[in-house]
Amino acid sequence: MTITKTDSNTYHLEVFYPKELRGALGVNSARYRKTFATLLEAKAVEKHLKGQIKEAERKQSSDQIQKKGDISFEKFYQEVWWPIYTAGGSGRVRVVPSVETQLNTKNIFKLHLLPMFGKYTLTYLNVHKQFVVEELAVLSEKYANIRTIKAYVRQLFEVAEIMDFIDFNRVEKALRLVGAPKKERLAERRRMVGGALTAEELIDWLDAARNDYETGKLILKDYLLLLLTLHLGDRKSESYGLQWKHVDLTAGTLLIVQTLKKSKKVGPTKGRKETIFHIPNELVPLLTEWKEQQASELAQIGINVTREQFLFTYTDFRGGMNQRLHSDYLNYRLNSIYKRHLDSLVRVTPHKLRHTFSTLARQGGASLPLISEALTHSDISTTKIYVNTPDEVQSEVHDKFAQRIAQARKNSIQQEEKML
Repeated sequence: MTITKTDSNTYHLEVFYPKELRGALGVNSARYRKTFATLLEAKAVEKHLKGQIKEAERKQSSDQIQKKGDISFEKFYQEVWWPIYTAGGSGRVRVVPSVETQLNTKNIFKLHLLPMFGKYTLTYLNVHKQFVVEELAVLSEKYANIRTIKAYVRQLFEVAEIMDFIDFNRVEKALRLVGAPKKERLAERRRMVGGALTAEELIDWLDAARNDYETGKLILKDYLLLLLTLHLGDRKSESYGLQWKHVDLTAGTLLIVQTLKKSKKVGPTKGRKETIFHIPNELVPLLTEWKEQQASELAQIGINVTREQFLFTYTDFRGGMNQRLHSDYLNYRLNSIYKRHLDSLVRVTPHKLRHTFSTLARQGGASLPLISEALTHSDISTTKIYVNTPDEVQSEVHDKFAQRIAQARKNSIQQEEKML
């Protein structure tokens, strides 16, 4: 837009009409040109035309957003949000999500978000935020991890706003109204019931597992996996990731340096720590026996066991042999033991075994710093980063854990003797 003074002391106004707005403005020409007697008149018309163009731009933008916003939640998720998410462009932290995380995310949308919101348009959901809140509130009554659900809804509408599918993200603040009642009930239940087995309950579990092993209901591999995970207090994925190169039966040590992910790919441990554990004496003979048995079994199908061989593998439902364990393998074995001894056992999970190890070790007299080291929870100090040596977990923590079990077993025997 320009106003120029002519030689005859008049004022020439020239205004360019954007091509995409000419239809909305009702003009055919590319420019408005007119000469005015005074500068005041020229400026008044210029201001009027600027206002018309600005209003046309606003209306066109609003119409475009409205049109784009008519896309369904499901289609937007599949065609727009998902590619951005998998490239690490969505969320508070811009990192490419792992294969496992992507799979979990896909399941959350498939099982929860798409059934709730899939058929609705983004515009409808953004305008009717009360509907979004009410649906999520119902879900929060039966789904504990509602925080993750809310995070994905927030991310999706954030991308929709940035990409001009909605004019403004009205859902984000409304999500704060969705609580987590199921999670709170579970937390209260854990506080009442306890997050770990008592020493007496653990003894019942150990006796049941040993009985199943001795009667052939539990094979050596599964019995060893249970005992190793319990006595080390490690994560089940760390037990799954053990290879024979990590085990030194002569020195009685074991190196935890990797985990087996849900995708069955090997990855670093939490915190990328390398930790040497001293193998409890009672487990060395079982490990030795299993190493020989595994080598013999695999030799029968033409597999020569090397240092790269995983300690624990299985035959999958397709008949594939020597396969890496699936993520719930130990959970299924624990459930089988539990079902065979319903009258004497309380339900347990691999994670609860980890809590049990730390709780009983503490009761047995182990210090919190030692337990933290044993669970690989301690922060890596600057010195350790520079020295680049693995943490070494001494046998003291396990000794305290074992002492607590031994004391409980002794008390149990004394009680039985009194009743005789």
